[in-house]
Amino acid sequence: GDDAHDLFTKTFNPALLQRESAALSQHREEASRVLSAAAAKMHSPRLATLAYQVKLDAFTRVKKAIDDMIAQLTAEKEAEIKHKDFCTGEFNTNQLQTEKKEREKEDLTAKIEDLEGTIKALTEAIDGLKAEIAEMQVQLKRAGEDREKQNKEFQMTVADQRETQKLLQAALKVLKDFYDKQGAFVQKRQEPAGPPPPAGFEAYKKSGASGGVMSLLQQIISDAKAMEAEAIRSEEDAQKAYEDFVKETNASVEAKSKDIVNKSEEKAVAEGD
Repeated sequence: GDDAHDLFTKTFNPALLQRESAALSQHREEASRVLSAAAAKMHSPRLATLAYQVKLDAFTRVKKAIDDMIAQLTAEKEAEIKHKDFCTGEFNTNQLQTEKKEREKEDLTAKIEDLEGTIKALTEAIDGLKAEIAEMQVQLKRAGEDREKQNKEFQMTVADQRETQKLLQAALKVLKDFYDKQGAFVQKRQEPAGPPPPAGFEAYKKSGASGGVMSLLQQIISDAKAMEAEAIRSEEDAQKAYEDFVKETNASVEAKSKDIVNKSEEKAVAEGD
C-alpha cells in the first residue's frame, strides 16, 4: 500500500495541485475522484484523506477569497464608519467651535457696545462737570465783584452818616450856644421889677424859642446813627453770606474736580478694554 502511495504521490503530488490557479479547479475535482478511487481500490485511508484534502483545498481557497473579501469589505466599512464618525465628530466639533465663536463674538460685541455706552456716558458726565465748575467760577467772580461793590457802597454810606452826624453835632452845639447866649441877653434886658418868675418858667421860654430846631437836628442825628448801625449789620450779613457762598462753592468745585479725575480714569480703563 505504501509503495502504491509513493507511486501515486509522484504522479499526483498534492503540493503541485495546490499551486495551481483557480482556472484548474476542474482538474482538482478529477484528481480528487482518481485519488478516491485509488483509495477505495487499495483500501488506503491516507489516500482517502489526501483525496479529501485535494478536493477541500479548492473550496478552502474560494472560501478564503470570499472570507478575505468579506474581511476587506468589513474593514472598509469599519474604516468608512470610522471616517464618517470622524467627519461627524469633526463637523460637530467645528459646529460647536463655530457656535462658541459666535457666542464669543456676540459677547464681545455686547461688551464693546457696553464700553462705548460707558465711555459716552463718562464723557458727557465729565463735560457736564467741567461746565458746572466753569459756571461756579463765573458765579464766584460775579459774587466777588458784587461784594466789592456792596462794600464800597457800605463804606460810603457809613462815611456819609458819620459825617452827617459830625456836622449836625457841630451845628447843634453852635445853636445851643447861640440860644443860650440869646436867652441870657433877653433875660437881662427884660428883667421885671417885681418878684422873679416861678421856677421853670425861664427854661420854658428858652425851649420855646429853640426847641423846634434843636429837636429836629437831634432827630436827624438819631436817624443817621440808626442808618449807620443798619448799614453795619447789613454789611456783616452780606460779608458772612459771601464767605459762606465762597466756601460752599470751593468745596463743590473740589468735589467735582475729584469726580472728573475718577471718571477720567474709568474712561481710560474702558478705552483700554
